Amino acid sequence: MIQLDLSGSTVANFTAGGGTHEVDVSRGCVTCTAAREMLALDVDPSEEIDVRRDGQPAFTPIRSVSWWAKRTVVEDAERGPIFRLLTPTERPHSDNSARRVADPPEDEIPVSGPSVREG
Repeated sequence: MIQLDLSGSTVANFTAGGGTHEVDVSRGCVTCTAAREMLALDVDPSEEIDVRRDGQPAFTPIRSVSWWAKRTVVEDAERGPIFRLLTPTERPHSDNSARRVADPPEDEIPVSGPSVREG
């Protein structure tokens, strides 16, 4: 399991591929972007990511690298962040990474947890 530590709404840190990495996004989902970075580092797509803020779980249930990598976030004023699948034109990672991200099962449930603004 990879621990992803959130700092503010745009920065996350994780250790994978023999090193520590920082992801800083100007827009979009820092967790999703970090997952795509993990794929670029050849992390196993089925590896789970434990997303934490100040040492506490930020999202439940815990999801895999590939689950996060194929999503983006939109903000809803009433419901907070909503994670949705990226469309093919939105994929901000290489063709190599895109092929490694499998299509999700149709019965997947949404991520729940405290409202956390992610970039």
